[in-house]
Amino acid sequence: MTNLYRIPGLSFGNSGDSAKVTEKIDKIEIDLTSISTTVIPENRDDVKAELKGKGKVHVSKSGDSIEVTYERGFFNWRWFPFFDNTKLTVFIPEDYDRDLSLIVGSGHLEFDGKPMKLNELSADVHSGNMRLQDLSVKTFTHNVASGNSKIEKLTTESGEIEVHSGNVTIDEYTGKLEADVSSGRLKATLSDLKDSIDASVKSGLLDIDLPNDADFTLNGKVNSGYISNDLSLDESKRDKGNIQGKHGAGTYDVNIEVNSGKVTIR
Repeated sequence: MTNLYRIPGLSFGNSGDSAKVTEKIDKIEIDLTSISTTVIPENRDDVKAELKGKGKVHVSKSGDSIEVTYERGFFNWRWFPFFDNTKLTVFIPEDYDRDLSLIVGSGHLEFDGKPMKLNELSADVHSGNMRLQDLSVKTFTHNVASGNSKIEKLTTESGEIEVHSGNVTIDEYTGKLEADVSSGRLKATLSDLKDSIDASVKSGLLDIDLPNDADFTLNGKVNSGYISNDLSLDESKRDKGNIQGKHGAGTYDVNIEVNSGKVTIR
């Protein structure tokens, strides 16, 4: 086993690469598999990746985009987890305000550092884990398949979340929310209700925690499943599992459709 460290062609120890972020760069994409990664915004004018461990990291610029990727090399080091402590840190400019794409497969990605404002944030998790925090974006899309994500302090004008056989937890969310949950679980706590909520649940679980002073009109349709509501409703109606009613001024629509799933509103 010790001879593995002497095989040529594999990268060991520290490794780094970078690309400058110019005015022509409209998108940064971080697409990683089978590695633990931390993304840190800081005062800089480039995207820089620092690798500690095995494999090779690439930071490449093409047209209006910068992409960060990682390859493990000839061996699949997941066969030898007791040898593999490989970690990747990606530094990005804290004043970058355009599009950011995060893709994780069979790995872990954590967004750490100062709060950021972005135009569009897309975050995909496939059999991995992701943690995001302190972000303000115009458009947010999040797709989780057989993975887990935790999001804290997210403000957006429009948010779309799809969960397929995964788990998503969101704390302190503000903005419009569209959710599609299939054989998974989404738990969302809204710090303020400023737009509508549209959610579809199929063989999954949805938990929505709304502020007590939220003004909304609930329209819940159930084909097979259940909607549980802990908030008081005016003009409340229940019919074969369907539920309607108004809380406060009823300003924003909360539309829920359930097929073989369960929704809790609290």
